[in-house]
Amino acid sequence: MIRACVFLLLWLLTAPAPAAPQRVVSLAPNLTQMVTALGACGTLAAVTPFCEAPPEVTRLPGGIQPEAEAVLALDPDLVLATAMTPAATREQLVRLGVRVEVVEAPSLPAIGEAIMQVARWLGVDAPTTAVPEENVPGTRSAALLFGAETGYSAGCGTHAHEILEAAGLRNIAAEAGGPWPQLAEEFLLATDPEVIIVAEYGGADRARVLRVLRGHPVRRHLSAVRAGRVVVFPAPALTVPGPEALRAGAALRAEVEKL
Repeated sequence: MIRACVFLLLWLLTAPAPAAPQRVVSLAPNLTQMVTALGACGTLAAVTPFCEAPPEVTRLPGGIQPEAEAVLALDPDLVLATAMTPAATREQLVRLGVRVEVVEAPSLPAIGEAIMQVARWLGVDAPTTAVPEENVPGTRSAALLFGAETGYSAGCGTHAHEILEAAGLRNIAAEAGGPWPQLAEEFLLATDPEVIIVAEYGGADRARVLRVLRGHPVRRHLSAVRAGRVVVFPAPALTVPGPEALRAGAALRAEVEKL
């Protein structure tokens, strides 16, 4: 028994390290962002149509919920998945001998930990400052709106909420209940946030956003709108739990300080 343990230990110490993956399939935009940020974009064999990746990288039919056969046809040596990847797909790939790793990143600390884990799987150096410190909410109230004409926001339990706290803001949506609430106009008027953050996907400029807000029958009465205390911020950092989200708090704080 002792001899067998010694042989096993010697084998573990002398066995070559597993080869780094060369054909990675990413099944979520945040996972693709992590692979790219780690300098391993060249290993991507396929991504979802919603991912930012070089045009030569295959886009998987089915998006974040592809069929196992489509993934298998790419001959991957690592599949990065999330809980949104159908369990049946993950299980079928594993049965067929494909390595599948599931990544969950519901918070900024979890995003940092996920980046380091993905780095280990890829066999690359992990960033030393990936995991942010816990944020303390500020006293300056803020409303986050996904688009100047919508009431969609982000509350507790989302990394977007944590980004607002990292920027030194107190998110009024935390009082609305639910992780992704829709803020009513009456609620906005009653809370009258000091700052409004408008998350935009299309790169709308601040002047246009202000025109929309000042032309709104209700929102034009908000003190932040009247005083121009409005920040237009890239929506992907607030919706994609990847490396860009870790830098978003400092970037948003800098924009707020300009007001």
